[in-house]
Amino acid sequence: MLDMLSFITWDVEPEAFSLFGREIRWYGILWAAGVLFTTMVVQRMYKSEKLPEKSFDSLFLHVLTGLIIGARLGHCLFYAPLEYLSNPVSLVQVWQGGLASHGGAIGMVIGVCLYSLRITKKKQNWKYITIGAFSGLVTGGIGGYIFSPASLDANLGIAFMGLSVGVCIAMLYTAYPTAIRTLDRLVVGVAIGAASIRLGNLMNSEIYGGPTTLPWGFNFTEDPKWRKLPGMGGSGELPCHPTQIYEALVYLFIFGLGLYLYYKTNAKDKTGLILGISLIGIFFSRFCIEFIKNIQEQFEVEMVNTFGVNMGQLLSIPFIVWGIWLVYGALTKEEPIADMATKTDNLKKK
Repeated sequence: MLDMLSFITWDVEPEAFSLFGREIRWYGILWAAGVLFTTMVVQRMYKSEKLPEKSFDSLFLHVLTGLIIGARLGHCLFYAPLEYLSNPVSLVQVWQGGLASHGGAIGMVIGVCLYSLRITKKKQNWKYITIGAFSGLVTGGIGGYIFSPASLDANLGIAFMGLSVGVCIAMLYTAYPTAIRTLDRLVVGVAIGAASIRLGNLMNSEIYGGPTTLPWGFNFTEDPKWRKLPGMGGSGELPCHPTQIYEALVYLFIFGLGLYLYYKTNAKDKTGLILGISLIGIFFSRFCIEFIKNIQEQFEVEMVNTFGVNMGQLLSIPFIVWGIWLVYGALTKEEPIADMATKTDNLKKK
């Protein structure tokens, strides 16, 4: 059986079909499917809690907008800020490729915060946002200098990440606890959506791991870079870790766990518990899998050689810390159930 699995040749064409002369890729199809799966799961949760359809429609628009903008800006500003800032038009050229999961996660959180402020009729606190943005930018700038002093691209990327996290913290503080409770639902659907997107990465033959002798190693023959990779013993063209599948399997597990916690336990009554567990599972697994991934950007070579971590791992740390903090808070605080019931009743009256 193991011999049959050896040297899996992955020669799938990234293009699914052409439409009006423009290629439609499997990645785009699976990305859209991920959004659809997420929508279906969260919509079902809203129906089970008898929340109004109008409320879900508003959430969908806020989250989808935040996801797309955040994923694009995350790729551009976290990984290659100099390239994209020197040509600002390229920031909106999504069809050229380039979306980052960390940026998408931040964008969704901001979208949920805006949605939460709207339904609770709270005003945005720009003072907090200014303080959060400045603090995050300074902290990120210092971190960038520490982790990659020789690369301005890395310095700016980590600084932008710090700024984004600072803004998120400020907005979450203002939108608490409604935003966290909404994210408790949303993150369950996001897990299966993320699995679909990782399968899209597989169809694109991208973000895979280094050479492996394991029987399920993939030969990514459609990617020209694969033949140039340094193989074990100095030879190229060795099977590589299909890290896209590894991540997809983890996300499917997190999805199943989230459904169990939501429907079969009282976890949804503990603000932040499902979100925290999911964040730890998603981003800690991402942190670990990054150890066997190929480096995506040249500036990461210095980071890995000096500190043993790459940009993807560094960007995952704030989410892991946030997840731990949420779980601790959910398990140690008494939940004001009556407060949630009041908010739910208010939503139903609208």
